Amino acid sequence: MKRRIILLLLLLAGCSRSTPSPGPAISFDEASGVITINPAVDAKRKISYGFPLGSVTVETLGHKEGELLFEYTHEVEGGYTVYLCRVPVTDQPVTIELPKGGDTEPKTSFDLEDCKFVREGSVFFD
Repeated sequence: MKRRIILLLLLLAGCSRSTPSPGPAISFDEASGVITINPAVDAKRKISYGFPLGSVTVETLGHKEGELLFEYTHEVEGGYTVYLCRVPVTDQPVTIELPKGGDTEPKTSFDLEDCKFVREGSVFFD
């Protein structure tokens, strides 16, 4: 009888293992200035990081039809443009490298031409 109880407890303990987490939806490496978006994570999160002449904002909107949707906003000296981007949830992480020095264009691992233009404006006049 004791053996059956011990065996049952061992079986139940083995069934309670949790699935490993795929990591955070968005992370930022201050040393390299790189924002990383994990397409496998279905979460809504918004972050902004500045660089000398502007900022980048990324907002993950969650999964839809096997893709991660996220808004990418690039702002330079008050003028901004917002894009809606999609990447398959099975893709490699998306990266955005913030500009350094006097540069104003972030380097992205995705092509902005594949994203949908949403709006543009000015932080001073909106």
